[in-house]
Amino acid sequence: MKRNLMLLLLISLYATGGFAQGIYLEFKISADKNGTGTMVTYTRNGDSRSEVSFGGSQNAPGMGPKTLVTLVLQDKPEVVYMLNQERKTYSEMDISKKDDAKDYAPEDYEVTVAGKEKVNGYNTVHVKVKNKKTQMEQEMWTTTEIKDFAEFAKVKTKYTGKDNLNKILTAKGASGFPVRIQIAEKFGTVTMDLVKAEKRDNPAALFSLDGYTK
Repeated sequence: MKRNLMLLLLISLYATGGFAQGIYLEFKISADKNGTGTMVTYTRNGDSRSEVSFGGSQNAPGMGPKTLVTLVLQDKPEVVYMLNQERKTYSEMDISKKDDAKDYAPEDYEVTVAGKEKVNGYNTVHVKVKNKKTQMEQEMWTTTEIKDFAEFAKVKTKYTGKDNLNKILTAKGASGFPVRIQIAEKFGTVTMDLVKAEKRDNPAALFSLDGYTK
């Protein structure tokens, strides 16, 4: 189950963005049925790399730390490359028909402001978001206190980077980048807390398949 959760997070949270300099995002992940872990995302010139790591869990005795790595490359944005770093192999998944990162019409979003809270050291606005089309619900704590927050907010994932949603959040006084995201998935409730968000000159080697066999 832990591996399924990690794969779900990787496919759902892969980032796409066109920042020439590149960005670095790091989240701490807490899953009520799968323990804790981290997710790190790097981008460079439209390429992205995400790494999800989970340690042992009381609900999965005998399972040691695991890490799953994916690449999304600008020349084939519809393909997610899943890397096995130990065996130096990779597999491919076509995501062209997945709607995870799709934006929806403004009327398809139901956004409720729950209040203002201090989260992870930031002053945030707590919002609850429901997609009426997919019935997906999530909670976000957004802040404008992060430098260049508007650029980070454009990073497209299952939970962020949706222009219409961002416009609604702005209209409700909740613009910003989420420092906490909480969602109820089929594997249980998952909470992601921002650890770091910064622009960074990420090395090209992070986004290469050289040395890997399909």
